[in-house]
Amino acid sequence: MRNVKTKMMFLMLCSVLMVNASSSSGLGVKSGDWIQYDFQETFSSVGERWQMTEFLSVVGTKVTIRVTIHMSPAIEINQTRTIDLSSDDNFLDTIFFGVRVYLISSDLGVGVSVYLGEFGNQTIVGEATGVVAGANRRLVYANFSRSGSLYTFYWDKQTGVLVEGTMTVGTVFKAVLTVATNMWSAEFVWWPWVIIIIILACGIIVSRKNISQKLRRKLSAPSHS
Repeated sequence: MRNVKTKMMFLMLCSVLMVNASSSSGLGVKSGDWIQYDFQETFSSVGERWQMTEFLSVVGTKVTIRVTIHMSPAIEINQTRTIDLSSDDNFLDTIFFGVRVYLISSDLGVGVSVYLGEFGNQTIVGEATGVVAGANRRLVYANFSRSGSLYTFYWDKQTGVLVEGTMTVGTVFKAVLTVATNMWSAEFVWWPWVIIIIILACGIIVSRKNISQKLRRKLSAPSHS
């Protein structure tokens, strides 16, 4: 009887876990996460331009996003909207691409279709590894043509956030590039410090050797008294 009750409790627990897993939004971002991008464009005479994307709230598939777009020292635009990623919501504008390009579900694999707003549904075509904001990250990407332009988007696989987006048509291109985020930490690069320590150690050894040689020469010099 005890074994039967134990099995029943185990099955009930599994059912609860399966329900929670199936109801998960699949989003890898959380409240308080942010990511900053720089914009690059061929033949652009505009000065520094950047975009800060902040995820203020994440509840199920609904995400409240604040986008700050810096066009120039005198022009800065702020927008805050709540978007349901299970719908076709795409009413938050950025400079180059609609907001749905900037966030997809986490841990997607090759062959999965994602909704990208004005670009409709597109397919993840590959995985790659790249250095983003100082850290090695696993990425997924999609590339496709639309109205004569070639688009390529890379997302961080763990969080689903866009880390790089480009549009090229002929010799003209537009690019969105990640410069900073609080979602992961830049990795410590240790080897330059090893080289510096070796150089300093060699310098100390050489210096001590020179001092020792000078001292021996002084001691071995004949006295003129």
